[in-house]
Parts: sequence; structure tokens; C-alpha cells
Amino acid sequence: MTRYVLLFIENKWHSLNLDQPENFQEDHQFGNDGILITFQTPELLRHLKKIKRVRIIPKIVDLEGFEKQMGQEGKDLKSFKNWTMLAALKYHNIANHDFKLSSSTIRDFLGYMAVLYEYLLQKDNDEAKRFEDLEQKINHIIYRRQFLGVPINFSIAESVCTQLEKDIYRTKNILQLKYRIFNPDNEEWQKQYLLKKGYKLIKSTLFTFKSWRNEDDICLLVYEMIRNQKDLDSLLFMQSHWGSKANAYPKYLGFGTITSRITMREPSFQNLRKSNRKVVVADPFHKLLYIDYSQFEAGILASLSGDKRLIELYNTDIYEDLAKFVFNDGTKRSDAKVIFYRYMYGDTTLGSKELQYFKRFTGLQSFKEKIDLEMKNNLKVGTINANYRYRGEEDVSWGLSHVIQATASLIYKKALIRVFVELDRVKFLIPMHDGTVYQIANMWYDELKPKIERIYIEEFKRACPKIKGRVNIKDTFE
Repeated sequence: MTRYVLLFIENKWHSLNLDQPENFQEDHQFGNDGILITFQTPELLRHLKKIKRVRIIPKIVDLEGFEKQMGQEGKDLKSFKNWTMLAALKYHNIANHDFKLSSSTIRDFLGYMAVLYEYLLQKDNDEAKRFEDLEQKINHIIYRRQFLGVPINFSIAESVCTQLEKDIYRTKNILQLKYRIFNPDNEEWQKQYLLKKGYKLIKSTLFTFKSWRNEDDICLLVYEMIRNQKDLDSLLFMQSHWGSKANAYPKYLGFGTITSRITMREPSFQNLRKSNRKVVVADPFHKLLYIDYSQFEAGILASLSGDKRLIELYNTDIYEDLAKFVFNDGTKRSDAKVIFYRYMYGDTTLGSKELQYFKRFTGLQSFKEKIDLEMKNNLKVGTINANYRYRGEEDVSWGLSHVIQATASLIYKKALIRVFVELDRVKFLIPMHDGTVYQIANMWYDELKPKIERIYIEEFKRACPKIKGRVNIKDTFE
């Protein structure tokens, strides 16, 4: 199968035949075959949608996700934080640091992209096999949906935007008038505030504000402001950019994080607050089905660590037990879940009571020590199916988190593929971290619902045989 490296510039798709580098086209002629390698996947899918002779989406390799997988480096090892193709080429010493893309260097740029692809493909045999067996299949599923779009009720979206604008304005007023904070949406101010308060940055500024929102009124207000602004940005984007009167066309990235989580951008449906998810609707004569794993990461941690006490708690509710221990209130489950994630991320600012809770699990402590030792000896850690992450020279705290979240991604992706292959009447719409939004024709809904549930539970059991995984299913994304 012919492989082409593609670049959209100067209103044309330029291509280089990777197997015959002398074959350079300034205006690529698309067909139904070939492997297309690009970092401009959304633009490519839009273009393919316009071409009537292209009836089947060809194999597409998104170089951003591919570089993330094969490079196996988190942001802590990168010299560039915001991924761009040119930055990646310079980072891997393929393009000179003074190289600039222009009309006269298009062919050189395509050649550099080809070199990067070949270099990454040969870097790690385990990752290359994973890409072929798993990630390429996931890419096919998500690019089909990116091509077709996600059904949206734009009337509801407009109404939600109006309310979000009011909420953001109200929150900023409180921060300015009561706390004399006049630039709360400035990222540098946010980081400095957290640093000043002694709150360790865990995962992201948003997650850190969320972690401290119950103890700090300013953290609560900033958290609400950021969440609402992100939702507003997503909803405005889906209304103002390429789409239709009934669909939005987000960008899916199959290997969107170092743990291989599928991410969606512009708009980010995954991060919409539950109250704002009502903008997502089913096509006529269809119903939505939302399935997600119950206590996903906690269950994986229980099974992989083999901690008998943790396994027993999974059968009831680990987060509720944690809430009772820390807060003396089992209803504070969502707050307990944040503590659980902070523990996984290696947060050293956890209180004594929180740490006391986790020390009760001797099997868990041994498992964590084993991962830390593996990181020290091998300088990397991964799953039963590759998806490694390298560490630098400095001490790291994310080893346990990477193993658990990367395993979660593996389980989830295998379930996605099985549903796609075995149940062709089930239409994939939106991937979440631990769940999926599907749509199903009304006439098939009741028949297919238990089959989806069975597949998700079986894939959980395959990777985590020491627990009996559970799922939640609803007929609404809200």
C-alpha cells in the first residue's frame, strides 16, 4: 500500500511518496487507497468529505499522536510544551533550528516529515506492534466519526452559552470586588496563587484548583470560572466553525495523552460539565446510550496490586469508604475521588488522615514500591501492552498514575474496537476516559444494550481478573 506524507499549504495538498521520494506532487490526487501521513488530520477529513470519488476513508496516521506514542516522553522531558510539527522536527534533530517553512522549502519539509515517521516507526518494536494492532484500529473508528460529525441541538447550545456568560461575569465580579483579584483568568497569576498557598501543582492548574476548592473560597471561584469558560469556548466553537445545522465536527486524537487516552479538541465534548451535555442529541429515530465503568481506576488498582482489602472494597464502593474515613461523611464521594487521584499522582501535600487511609492497604503499598523500583532501574514504566513512559534524571511521582491510567486506556480501547467490529448497528459518537456515548436506532436499542454491557465487562475482566468489573448504562449523556 502506497504511503504518502501530506501537507496542506498555499491552498493545496502537497504530497511526497514515502516509498518513492522522487515522487513529489504539488496538488495531490486523492483516491480510495493508500496510507496518508499528516499532522493536519481535521483539514484532511474535511477535504475528503468534499471529494465525491472518495467513498472510503483511507488509513490515516496523525503524526502528533504517533510521535507521542512512539516517543514515550511526557511533557517533563520535552523541550516544547505545545506540540507543533516544526517543533517536533527540530526536537528530534531532523530539521535545523533555523529552518523555516516557505514556498521554496515545502518539499524539504515533507522529506523531514517522512524521516520523522520512519525514525519513530523503527524506534520501539513493542510500540510499533501496538500501533498496528490497536491504535490504527482506534484511529479508523474515531476518524469515521470525525468525518460524519456529532449530532448537536444548536438551539440548546445558544441557550447554554447565554447562561454561561452570565455565570462567568458573576464569578469575576466576586473575585474583583470581594477579593481584589482583577486578572483571575491569567494563567501566570493562577500558578503564582497556587505556589503562594503551598498547593502543589498536580496534573493541571484546573485539577489543583478543584482539589482545594472545599478549603479555599478563591480556589472554588477560580475553578468554577475556568470550567465555565472552557465549556463556553467549546460551545461557541461548535457554533461558529465548520459544521452543519445538525452536526459539529470535533478533532479526535487517538493517542492524545502519554497514557494513550483518546482526546477531543475544538470542541472538547469530553470536558463539558454534566449540566451542559444536553447539547448532544441523537439523530432522528435513534436514542443515545452512555456507558461507563464504575470505579474504573480504583478497580484497576485493586486488581493489579492484588490487595485483598482493596478488592473487597471495590465490591461495595472504595470512594465512599474513603469519604467516610476522611470526612466522616460517605456522601462526599466526589471529594474522596479527588483525593484518590491526588494519591495516584503522587501528591506530597496530602494530609495525614488521607495518607493514613492509604497506608492501611499493605498490598497497595508493595505494588507502589515495585513500580517506583522499576522506574529507578529501567527509567520507564508501562502496561502489559507497551505504552511506556520514560523518566528523566529527576525524581518523579507519576509512576503509579501512568500504569493505572495507561491500563485503563488499554481496556477501554479494546472494548471500543470489539463493539465496532461485533455490533455494527451501534454508532460510536464520543469517547470519555472511562465511558462512551453511542447512538442506536430505536428498533435495535433493547437488543444491543446488554451486548455492549457484556463486551465492556469482559474487557475489564481480561485485564483485571481479580475483580468483577461493573458498568453504568444510561439513555442520556447528561
